[in-house]
Formats: sequence, C-alpha cells, structure tokens
Amino acid sequence: MAKEYIVMKDGAELKTYKSLPAAKALAEKEDAEVYSDGECVYSPTVEPAVISSDPPAVEETKVEDKPQAEKYTLLRKMNVRKEPSLTAEKVAVLDGGTMVEVGKKVDDWLHLTDGTFIYYEGGKNARKA
Repeated sequence: MAKEYIVMKDGAELKTYKSLPAAKALAEKEDAEVYSDGECVYSPTVEPAVISSDPPAVEETKVEDKPQAEKYTLLRKMNVRKEPSLTAEKVAVLDGGTMVEVGKKVDDWLHLTDGTFIYYEGGKNARKA
C-alpha cells in the first residue's frame, strides 16, 4: 500500500497526495499541515528543532571596536569642565602632574573618559604620558 499524505487546515482535510513534496507545496500555500499515518510530518509555521551538542556561540567583543583611552599628564593646575567651553561649569580642579584618561580630542579640548573636558590649548596644558 502506498503512503498517503493528507493536507489539513483547522481540522479539515484539504487534499490527499501520494508524494510529500506535492503535499508540502499545498501546505505552504494554505498555511496548513501534512499528516501521514496519523502523525504530523510537516508544518510550514513551525521551525524544526535542531539538536546540537555544541554550546551556543558567544559573540566576542573586539577590543579594536572600542576606542582606546590615552593617558595625558597635566602640565599645570587645570579646571575640569562639564562642556568644552571656557564659560562652562567647572566640576573640579586638578593639579599639575595629574594623569587623566582621554577618550578623544574635541577641537582643542581633551574629552576625558568620565565625560568632562580639559582645555588642551595646543599642548600647552597637557602632554601624552
């Protein structure tokens, strides 16, 4: 006896086929399921489970993707400001010789890794450590 593939949708039989590929095609078109010998053998809306003994892949963060902080030494006593402006609010005063971590230069300002700014003034106020 040849195997039969029954395409069913919402409990109603749509059509019976003698080949699984033909039944799958109708099932996909109608968003239905294919049954054979009383068991569901195909459902276009359910992804088949993939069993693997390998642990799930973990995405690694590349170091070069993150900006590297550079260290600068202050050459004199400096105001630390909230924004890159001489009129911006002062949040601290650091003594000459203090080492700071700089994320980037913004115009002529050192943008520290904590989000504050120090006036670089073309290298007169700080130098790379």
